[in-house]
Amino acid sequence: MGAIQIVYYLLSAIVGAVVFYLIFRNKIKGSSTVVQDESVHEDNKQVAEGYEQKIVEIKKELELSKSKIEDKEKALKESNNKLESLQSEVKQLNDQLQAAISGNVDTIVSGQQETINKLKKKIKGLEDDLEDMEDDLEDSQKKLKAKTQFSNDLQTQLDNNIRELTRQKEELHEMEDVLKQKEQDLALKVESLTFVQEIVSARQVSTESAKKLHSKVDAIANCIENDFHDCLQGINKILDLDLDYIEESIFGAALQSWSVFSKKSWIAGKTTIAFVGEFSAGKTSIVNRILSQDNPDIPLLPVSTKATTAIPTYISGGPSTMYNFVTPDNTLKNISEETFKRVNKEVLDQVKGISSLIQYFVMTYNNANLTNLSILDTPGFNSNDKEDATRTIEVINECDALFWVFDVNAGTVNRSSIRLIKENLHKPLYVVINKVDTKAKSEVDKVEKLISKTLSDEGVKVEQFFRFSAKAPLNDIMEPIKNVPHDDERDNYLNTVFNIMDEILKELSKSYKLYDMEYKENTEISDIINNNFEQALIDLRDDCETVSDIPQFKEKWFSKDRFEMSIDAYNLMNGYLERISTERVENLSSCFNEHASVVKNLHDSYKKRNNYKEHKKTLDGVKNKLRKLVNQYNKQ
Repeated sequence: MGAIQIVYYLLSAIVGAVVFYLIFRNKIKGSSTVVQDESVHEDNKQVAEGYEQKIVEIKKELELSKSKIEDKEKALKESNNKLESLQSEVKQLNDQLQAAISGNVDTIVSGQQETINKLKKKIKGLEDDLEDMEDDLEDSQKKLKAKTQFSNDLQTQLDNNIRELTRQKEELHEMEDVLKQKEQDLALKVESLTFVQEIVSARQVSTESAKKLHSKVDAIANCIENDFHDCLQGINKILDLDLDYIEESIFGAALQSWSVFSKKSWIAGKTTIAFVGEFSAGKTSIVNRILSQDNPDIPLLPVSTKATTAIPTYISGGPSTMYNFVTPDNTLKNISEETFKRVNKEVLDQVKGISSLIQYFVMTYNNANLTNLSILDTPGFNSNDKEDATRTIEVINECDALFWVFDVNAGTVNRSSIRLIKENLHKPLYVVINKVDTKAKSEVDKVEKLISKTLSDEGVKVEQFFRFSAKAPLNDIMEPIKNVPHDDERDNYLNTVFNIMDEILKELSKSYKLYDMEYKENTEISDIINNNFEQALIDLRDDCETVSDIPQFKEKWFSKDRFEMSIDAYNLMNGYLERISTERVENLSSCFNEHASVVKNLHDSYKKRNNYKEHKKTLDGVKNKLRKLVNQYNKQ
């Protein structure tokens, strides 16, 4: 095995030791923070640099050992060469010596013997040196073999450590991915918490115009709920009113609905349309074209184009750009643009029960094209969140019409959307087949036919189908919008109140006239009875005077003065007295009884007449007060 391989093995062993050390430290540290991991990496780097220095030193030591071994091998080779040369010379000399001995050579030969002996001693010395060098070489080879074994062991350990390092790296990457996901989740939760905090702390809209509007609406509602309601309670005692109908038509949910609706300046008195559809159907592009009317100088509204819209948003005209939201109790609150832009599906998924905070958003925008138009952008019916669908349905029912946008490239109708429309919506439905410029006319015809048949089979009535695209004239969609009839049911609420008031006043007037006539008739009868009573008294008085005149007072000379009458006069007096006790008393009694009855009737008719008169006067006052409040409301 060469020195280079030994160096490679040693270097690999050192790297393995460094990797093992790093892995060992990572296992101890566990799931430390990112800052701590950086500190560990710095420490490992310093340790690795130390090991690299040691590797360099070992490499130098190995190179030196290799050089020494090569020098020894070279010297050994040279000694072997010299030994072989001397052995060759000795062999020649021995041959010569043997030849000389056998031939009785002279003294020259004995001199060569001495040379041979010297050479043998030299050979002996070289052999000893060679043996020592062989021993040194053997020791060096043993050391090299030990170092080679050590290098192999280090290489094996390095391979194991590399595999462990690879596994740890994979775990580290997985942990980094988990940590990254956790960081994203944490950021999302922080974003959601910030959004909820801003929503909870949002202040009620308190602009002067809003205050005035709310004050006027509340004044009308209080007049109806208190003054008119109290008035009806009294009137119901004298008139047979259909209170159930009146309660349903004016009070309770009807009054609350009118009050809430009238405070929504973004839809009150405006044609309100709602756009729904699957994601990427093109709702946003249509909305922006309607708002801009293809005028490049009018900036487009920041209507979301992502599939994250989860809360319906009204877009209406106003003096400036404002972002508001309506709570479930119909309170209008203001939020910042940053808060509004935080709204997306991911954030809202972190907030359970968002409907307890937000019913829908209201964005006002200074755009003349929104003067008599309010647009509702919705998440559509394809959301998997039932809460989204519920909010959308509640808001859409406030609109005058629903515009369902279909992407012609989709070519199908969402069945769940059809079910929701059938079960919950009671507004005119218009179908917009969008992006028709991406298909041939024959294919668009097939899509429209399919949609029409599907909706028809499901019993869904469509007011109108029309086609649209980015290249189509704007009037292709503005014409249907202009023809949407405004639902004036809520607008007619006050007219209903006044009509009911007029009907009740009419009944009060009719009853008042009836009892006034009765009162006058009873008054006339009372006058006649009074006259009859007076005549009966006169007749009684005349009869009494006649009776009193029948006895004649006589003055006597020889007896007391006294009244005297003849038998005829007596009979006449008895006749008058009998008439007085019967006819005259009966006439008086009859007149008295008739008068008592007439007086009671007269009192009853007078009371009833005045009762109707007072209630009519009170209701007239309530009506005039309400009319004045409504006129002030209409002047806003």
